[in-house]
Order: sequence, then C-alpha cells, then structure tokens
Amino acid sequence: MFKGIKLFTSREHRPAEPLRPLPVFTDIHAHLVPGIDDGARDVDHGADLATELEALGIQKIILTPHVTDEVFPNNPSTVDPPFAELRRELQNRGSKLQLRVSGEYRIDDQLYDQLKAGLVRPMPGDYLLIECGWVSEPFRLEAFVNELVRTYGFKPILAHPERYPYYQREPSNYLRLRRMGLRFQINLLSLSGFYGKQVRDLAKEMLDKNMVEFVGTDLHNHKHLQSITEYMGTREYDFLLRNASKLLNDKIFGDA
Repeated sequence: MFKGIKLFTSREHRPAEPLRPLPVFTDIHAHLVPGIDDGARDVDHGADLATELEALGIQKIILTPHVTDEVFPNNPSTVDPPFAELRRELQNRGSKLQLRVSGEYRIDDQLYDQLKAGLVRPMPGDYLLIECGWVSEPFRLEAFVNELVRTYGFKPILAHPERYPYYQREPSNYLRLRRMGLRFQINLLSLSGFYGKQVRDLAKEMLDKNMVEFVGTDLHNHKHLQSITEYMGTREYDFLLRNASKLLNDKIFGDA
C-alpha cells in the first residue's frame, strides 16, 4: 500500500502573485473558541484567526475545541459562553462568517461519560470528530466505533489519521480503519508540511487514493496560519486544488 505514487519531494515556489482561495469554504476543524484549550488564548486572538481564515476564502467554520479527560474537560457549559463571546466579537467586526460549535472528542473515559449523559454535541448531520491518543490505538476501537454508529446514531470522522505514529509505522492500518466505517479528515497543516515530510506524504497519498472525505485547518495559532498561507503560494498547493472535488466539506456542511 502507498507504493509507486509520485510525490513532491521539495517545495517549489511560484513568483509572487495573489493567493488562490482555499478550495473549500467550510472548515470543520479549528480551535478558535477562546481560552478553553490549546488554541485561541482570548476572544481577540480567536477573532483575529477567524477573520484571517475568512480572508483566505473560508465562509463557515465548525469550531472543535478539545474534549480530553483531565486535560481539557470541556462540555457545553464550558464551551457555550466563550463561543457566544467570539461570535459577538466577529459580528462587531463586520465578519460574515457563519459559525457552529462541536468538539474534537478524544476517545477516553470522559467521552464515554458524556455520551451516557447526553453531553456530546455532534456536527450538522450527526457527524462526530474523534481523535485517538498519541501513544497507542484506543482499546477496543472497532467496538467503540460500532457503538457510536449503532447506539448513538453518529457518523464518526477520525481527525488527522496521518499524524498518529503507530499508524504511520504500518500504513495498512489505514485500510483497517476504513473498514471500521471511519471517515478521514486530514489536516491542511499536514499538506503544508508543518509536521514534516512523512506526515505530508501520507496525507497526500491518502487523498490521492480516495481515502479522505474532509480537510480541516486544525488551526490553533498564527504559526499555523502562516504555514497554511505559505503553502497556498507554492506549486504543491496545485495538488490540493486538483483533488478538491473529492472532499465533502461543503456538500455535507453546506447548510451549517
């Protein structure tokens, strides 16, 4: 798997020219709700990042603060007040962005508890962005995915599968995850090379192999934004533009 695909091995920069807008107008993964995870520090920071995404062509953002046991113990009561504050600030700035809020749910004990308590808030269409830990695959992952689908009626999306080291070591795992029924969301930052060549190449190959439904910025800060903006001025950006018709961001979330 993932053999014989010709990949770009270095960045080839175009002459200076206006940036071509992002090929999707809905971002489904961003950490802009202020002060509740490792993303936007405060409302001004969140609004600055959001308006800069708007300048790149984004019209709608589904905000996905981390929901991680003990680290980011978020739920609707912790998310809604700062989300409302961010929304007001953007309105005051004259932004036309449309915002919704969900979460990036780590598969852990907190997620199980919130599912039972009815505190999990999916995206429009009952899509749910989930993430694994960084050390190893969650215990009984396939059984949990089945429970999300059959018991709760969610459509799980695995965030940034290209970034987990234990899947990188054996790429055939990606086929196994697909057979579980997981949809894939790769990071625009992966395509930009922010996390390194291995992650970039995996993300590109998965998109080339029709294994990706969604792309997200996973935006936390201005360093991320700079990487995305620089990427949009390179020839490698053509790869995303050529493959954008495979992405469901705007088809699924167009009415969000």
